[in-house]
Amino acid sequence: MTIEFIKTQALGNDFILTKRGTIPESELSGLAQKICDRHFGVGADGLIYWSLSGDIYDLRIFNCDGSEPECSGNGLRCTAAYLIESGQWPKPRIQLRTVSGIYTLTRIGDEYEADMGVPGLRPDVIPMIVKTPMDQVVDYPLEVDGRTVRISACSTGNPHCSLFLPELAEETVHRLGPKLERHPAFPNRTNVEFIRVINDREIQVEFWERGVGPTFASGTGSCGATVASILNGKTGRAVTVHTKAGRLQVEWPENGRLKLTSTATVVAEGRYREG
Repeated sequence: MTIEFIKTQALGNDFILTKRGTIPESELSGLAQKICDRHFGVGADGLIYWSLSGDIYDLRIFNCDGSEPECSGNGLRCTAAYLIESGQWPKPRIQLRTVSGIYTLTRIGDEYEADMGVPGLRPDVIPMIVKTPMDQVVDYPLEVDGRTVRISACSTGNPHCSLFLPELAEETVHRLGPKLERHPAFPNRTNVEFIRVINDREIQVEFWERGVGPTFASGTGSCGATVASILNGKTGRAVTVHTKAGRLQVEWPENGRLKLTSTATVVAEGRYREG
């Protein structure tokens, strides 16, 4: 079988896009693992299948391990960039639907602004299992790797666990990331953000993505890190998130909706031969 694909990236977080309908639904997860392999496939952090339903594009997103996340902020921008820049969608505003809801994205110059909705703060929404009832998971003690770390958790379309460190080290990300991702407190696993606060308007973040591992950037993760920074009183409500490959802007007005803005580009197109 030959599959036509588009390769995209958003600050180094890369996705392969292909139109739904040519591949049986039962084979999507397995194909994602094969095509995302960086040695034997095209190589990417994830695979996105898209189809048009009325005026809304339906997306199914798969991580490179074959698991299916609820949403991807960078994946949304990558899909919008391809559909708009290729002329398949003729307007600067586009709506994309994932299993976690409908997202509206707007092209503004070279960037894409995404309405990421209202973050979920209750443990049952994240979801997260906590020892006592609470409305928000903020500065919560969690036993991991033989010690207690203080984490803050939320859902920005998918689950996120954030912790603050005075300095960021790759060794820490690789050691704690997988343990937190699969911690028993998170029944659906979780994405993890390691945050260094620069000042009340800027943070630096390293990401461990559920089903992927370390990534250069994460859109929903940048939103999760910003929510954690605001709830812990470390920043204002408009934050620049510095990642390995660039910056994202995240705003969270009081009692409002998250707004995520950054770049996304089409890298290449081609044909993948499965078999």
